[in-house]
Amino acid sequence: MWCRGARHWNCARQAPATSSSRCAPLFEGHKMSIKYDSKREPLAEIIKKATINATYVIPDLQRPYVWSPRQVTMLVDSLFRGWPFGSLLLWEVKPDCFEANEGIPHRPFWQVVDRTGNDNGSQNSALGQPATYQMVLDGQQRVQSLILALGGDQWGFQLLDSEWALDLQDRRVKPSNHWSKASMCIDLQKFTGELKAKNDIVRKIEAGKILEWAILDSVTGQSVESRPANYVYPLETAKGNPGRFIRLSRFWDLVQKDLSEREYKKLLEPMLKEHGVSDAGRLDLLDSLAEFMKVVENVKINSFVPALQIESFELTPQWSKDDYSDAIVNIFTRLDTAGRTLTREEITLAWLKVGWLPEKADNKTAGQCLEELRTALGDRGFRIETDEIVRLISFVWAVECRGGTLLDSKDLLKGEIVRSMAASVAATWTKLKPRVESCADLIKERDLLENQGSFNAIIVYLTWYRLAFDRFDAVAGSVSVIERDSLEKQLNLRAAQFLDRWVFGSQWANVWGDGAVLNFQNFATELNTIFGKLKTAQASGLIAAVDDGINQMMARVSTKAVEQINNVLVRYRHRVHAYHPFLWVWHRLEDDRWKNSSIQMRTGCKQTRLEVDHTVADAWWARLVEQQIKAKLATFVGTDEEKTLIAPDDFESRDDAIAFINLLGNCSLLDKSFNISKSDESMRHFLQQVHEFKDGKVQMTDWEAALALTPTLTLPDGSTFADIKMTIRTRDALIRKDLIEFIGGQKHRVD
Repeated sequence: MWCRGARHWNCARQAPATSSSRCAPLFEGHKMSIKYDSKREPLAEIIKKATINATYVIPDLQRPYVWSPRQVTMLVDSLFRGWPFGSLLLWEVKPDCFEANEGIPHRPFWQVVDRTGNDNGSQNSALGQPATYQMVLDGQQRVQSLILALGGDQWGFQLLDSEWALDLQDRRVKPSNHWSKASMCIDLQKFTGELKAKNDIVRKIEAGKILEWAILDSVTGQSVESRPANYVYPLETAKGNPGRFIRLSRFWDLVQKDLSEREYKKLLEPMLKEHGVSDAGRLDLLDSLAEFMKVVENVKINSFVPALQIESFELTPQWSKDDYSDAIVNIFTRLDTAGRTLTREEITLAWLKVGWLPEKADNKTAGQCLEELRTALGDRGFRIETDEIVRLISFVWAVECRGGTLLDSKDLLKGEIVRSMAASVAATWTKLKPRVESCADLIKERDLLENQGSFNAIIVYLTWYRLAFDRFDAVAGSVSVIERDSLEKQLNLRAAQFLDRWVFGSQWANVWGDGAVLNFQNFATELNTIFGKLKTAQASGLIAAVDDGINQMMARVSTKAVEQINNVLVRYRHRVHAYHPFLWVWHRLEDDRWKNSSIQMRTGCKQTRLEVDHTVADAWWARLVEQQIKAKLATFVGTDEEKTLIAPDDFESRDDAIAFINLLGNCSLLDKSFNISKSDESMRHFLQQVHEFKDGKVQMTDWEAALALTPTLTLPDGSTFADIKMTIRTRDALIRKDLIEFIGGQKHRVD
């Protein structure tokens, strides 16, 4: 219920509304730090600054307003109950803080939030720059919600009728193009009913029960398309209910400090008459509404919001503009809003939208172009967000137009840098987009969507792909058709083979782990060098230049990738899936191996599944290890403690011997309906049940030879413990050798 006391929003009433305290720098003792003010901002002042010649603005990042009308109603109800609002994080920007085209692109708050099409709605008018303004870094959703409720006569939402019905009435209706534009109003009919329910005690009225979203504009408040006769309108209109709906902002604007109820009655009288309230109705309502105005006054005058304001930039010997910019960007990217963290790509996208040249990109905006590319990649199986598209085009631009230097934090506040990227990318968009799509087609064709690892690896490869094929297009016209065809085939072959090596090599080298940022920059530097060499390559030397570039890129990952190939080891049966990418490649490096690996080994009617499995069963091997230990114990003389340390020959412990069976050399990637590792049967036992082997379509010995398997592994019952160990180690060394040759370019996929 409402109370006559202070409106406390995490603050006490005692301090004056203008109080603020100068806070010490963040990270006290560190000279390169940000200073800030902690203050209590009057709620009425926040709303004023966000609506009238707005000096409270929003960073123009890709962070839409997501609240619904019902949520706004609940927030206003909480406000009148005196419940906490939360706090704000502000950034003060003075006229001399940044030069032209610096800072963060920003915009005023919305007057009307429009979710009926591509338009976001109408905005407030911002105070003409240059002027000191506050950018709302955190708390935007709440501020926007309150000014939609309290900002002005036509402020509110324009939504499809189906959305209004679902949000306000929990009523699902068939979607249509019909829409309505509504504002938050005091419903005088509900006010009367609620007052009666509370025994005429105004302070006990619950705000949420007297507020209603209603259509105030009879001309532009609804779509004009015809509706069926039985159409159920989700909202009431002021025109159809004269004297019932008055915009909440009208009551808010009437408030003056310390007016009496009699004075409020004088202010209310003409407002009620203006809204069509009858003489009798005014007589019945004036006393209670005047008392209600004292409640509104209490809320407006005594509501404060705690705010932390980052101070504007001031140059000092220890604190440069670049340091300040880096700190601001880091603050942006560390804010957690609506359950997610802001990214540098969102800041970049804001500048892209500002500097984009639609006339160079088929008359499409930056947002439209990026979304079209994201959709095109999605159609090819890539599950990526707009951030990754922004990172992709930023990387391509940095390699080709910025000497390979990627954007960093201080660059993101410099419009002349990011604007130039926007103009450059827009100018080449009609060539860039189809090139990206062609590369995506190749990745899909090579079946690498599930093996790509980090999307950064794709970004690096795609940039190389663009450089190589753009140069091919530039020189192809200087040679004959036959030479052009030969050159294109050679380039396509190298593109496919490099793609395979790069995707797996960079993944196995773990370049996208802890050192991802540095590696990303290093790859951009390498590609810029390659770009310089390709620009001067003629048709006769293009393939040699391409090969040099591939070798240069692979040199950055080969050593660590080979280390991983040599060292990868799984100790436990249930974790052998870690071998999947290694075996996925290995099975594709020989014709016979791939042909035989592709056989679906189904026993009975069970569906097959592609998975890593053992050749010698885990249970079978464990039994053999215990036999070895038992044989040793039969002749061993020693203490009980020493007996627990007995292990088969060539192993340090029983556990090491058990784990040996999970070596890469005992595993294959098979499309099958059985699981050898969970059984103590031999592989031959399962193979004999497979249709292709039973009917003689495939010879079992040929299948085994193609996968580098021998009867020692597939039928181990007649083999010695030492022979099985040796055979597994031999096959293990073969697999690792083939994979190393694959990374080195001596072996290639044959599938």
